[in-house]
Amino acid sequence: MPRGGDSGPRPPLNLRQIEVFRAIMLSGSISGAGRMLHVSQPAISRVLALMESRLRYPLFERSRTRLAPTAEARRLYAEVEQVYGGIQRVNELATSLGEAGAGMLRVVSSASFGQRMVPMALRALRAASAQVRVDYRSATFDELAGHFLGGHADIAVSMQPPDHPNLAAIELGSTPVVCILPPGHPLASREVLRPGDFAAVDWIGYPAQAPLGRMLASFFGGAPPRAAALEVHTPVMAAAFVQQGLGPAMVDAWCVGPELRRAVAVRPIAPAARMAIWATYSDLQPLPLMARRFLAVLRTVIDAEPEPLYGDPVTS
Repeated sequence: MPRGGDSGPRPPLNLRQIEVFRAIMLSGSISGAGRMLHVSQPAISRVLALMESRLRYPLFERSRTRLAPTAEARRLYAEVEQVYGGIQRVNELATSLGEAGAGMLRVVSSASFGQRMVPMALRALRAASAQVRVDYRSATFDELAGHFLGGHADIAVSMQPPDHPNLAAIELGSTPVVCILPPGHPLASREVLRPGDFAAVDWIGYPAQAPLGRMLASFFGGAPPRAAALEVHTPVMAAAFVQQGLGPAMVDAWCVGPELRRAVAVRPIAPAARMAIWATYSDLQPLPLMARRFLAVLRTVIDAEPEPLYGDPVTS
């Protein structure tokens, strides 16, 4: 069959032809495609012949037992699979809309907020809407936009909203920044920690563009009196390093749950600092019903959080 010998317009493919083409690609044969679609082999052959006639190039090289896809068929198949992925998402949405709000809620958050805040909100949400299923993912500040662009997020909770024209964000509140220290650390003798206190100790920092990295730049008034000995990307990792005695670190108060509170000392900082809590969602479509409910309970959880408990490790 000639490849593009006629330069005239090509009639568009219809959905049935695309369905048959996909079935042949998946099964590797006319007979296999017929079994997948519950139609006869001659019917599959006729549809394929009409497709190739319309396209004016072959999609498969024929052999006795199988069909080998041409380079054009492989490229076409990649696009067809994207279409079928979209159809699957449409079906999932249609099903969930018919189940009074039941379905999959896709939540992404910073690792710190995933320790307590998000689970507490999800517990309240499931208490009121037991049918909801949740796909939760943890992400660093620079990964959030990718989850939305990849279709893996309905709502994200973070200290800094992604900078993207198709995403909207609202500030839900804020949380204090505290300093956590290994028990017995020299700085644990101070009631309040100030920028100059970090001049003679190894401490744990963050990348300059991370939300807590920007907070540290403000706290130190620019460059710190001593560079961080270790750099991490999340408060959760900072807390793990502190527990191993590697030095003090600044974290948001939501990171300091009861378990961590038994292992580290917690001190306020001066000048005091707070981190914003942002909810991000797509600006291209309405926020799903279950995401709106999650947002409502999330506000309640944030508003009910008490101020941090300062002091040495809690042993009781």
